[in-house]
Amino acid sequence: MTYKFPLILLVATIGFTSCITTYNINSIQVEILKPAILAMPDYIDTIAIFKRDHYQSDTTEFTYLNVETNKIISDKNIRYSDLSNKCTAALAEYLDNEGYFSKVIHYSDSLNHIFSKTDSLITYPELHKKLGVDMFIFLDFFQLEDELTENIGGFFKPFIVNQFPEFKNSSKIESVAANLLWSVTFKEDTALYLIRQPDYLHYGNSVTPELFGNHQKHLLLLQNISGYLGTNFASRIIPSWIKVGRAYYRSNNVDMLQAEKYFLEGEFLKAAEIYNRETKNKNRNIAAKARYNMALICEMEGKPDAAIDWLVLSYSAYKNPNAEHKFNCQQYINILALRKKEIERLDKQVRVK
Repeated sequence: MTYKFPLILLVATIGFTSCITTYNINSIQVEILKPAILAMPDYIDTIAIFKRDHYQSDTTEFTYLNVETNKIISDKNIRYSDLSNKCTAALAEYLDNEGYFSKVIHYSDSLNHIFSKTDSLITYPELHKKLGVDMFIFLDFFQLEDELTENIGGFFKPFIVNQFPEFKNSSKIESVAANLLWSVTFKEDTALYLIRQPDYLHYGNSVTPELFGNHQKHLLLLQNISGYLGTNFASRIIPSWIKVGRAYYRSNNVDMLQAEKYFLEGEFLKAAEIYNRETKNKNRNIAAKARYNMALICEMEGKPDAAIDWLVLSYSAYKNPNAEHKFNCQQYINILALRKKEIERLDKQVRVK
């Protein structure tokens, strides 16, 4: 398949410096189109979403752990049914906005009377036929293990700062371990596919102060998490754009600086013209950098095989082995090998309209 759009987009640049021979390696953030984790039949065009995690019962009381006092606290103002409904609503909204399916229906828990804890009172093929829907997604289990750490200092401070440097100015940290289980069925398939969704999320009051301070703000935090979990799951079952990091080499060479400027402006062909010329530079350090950057441009242009070839040439630019540069090249080759497999899967999943 020939794609009518890029599979990778430049988003932002974040710099960091390495003090080895190949100094000045920078990090950039790009968006890549990732394939879905589930291979669905080509005929899937309509989808229905159900929330049946409690099968009409909402008896589970929401609790969270205060790490400082080591006490479990109940919050009767928070209902699991509301949070799980927020999750499936976010799932439905994402899929509807993406337009991958012609129709997305969010039944929530309105049909839970036909389900029981042990089995369904109606077979899935019958339900597909009755509702006229190609694909069902069921949220079967939704659990949040919530921990609040207050007055951070002493023993906790070094641990928090080491693990989450963005929270170094936070006096409160909310850590939530999510555990979700989804079921998926297809119209012409009798199998039931189970997908687990574990996640671990952290919030600090110095970063998101609007989510700390009272019970209402705590509820808002949990609603945000629930919505995120639904959106995150949606992005995994259809091809979706995901932010990832990539690296490129900088140089004080005038031509290399001009190429970098073109590259960061999205003028990849202009950048490639200069980088390609510099790959033959007698300065092996500049040649190695230019070849590595040519690999990145090739990936941006959807040519992973050419990118791998440039990385091999980049490593061989030095007479004597350079351990860190070898690591950078090998790491990128591994990423590209995985990316090639993802593109093969995308070839079967992307719907060109």
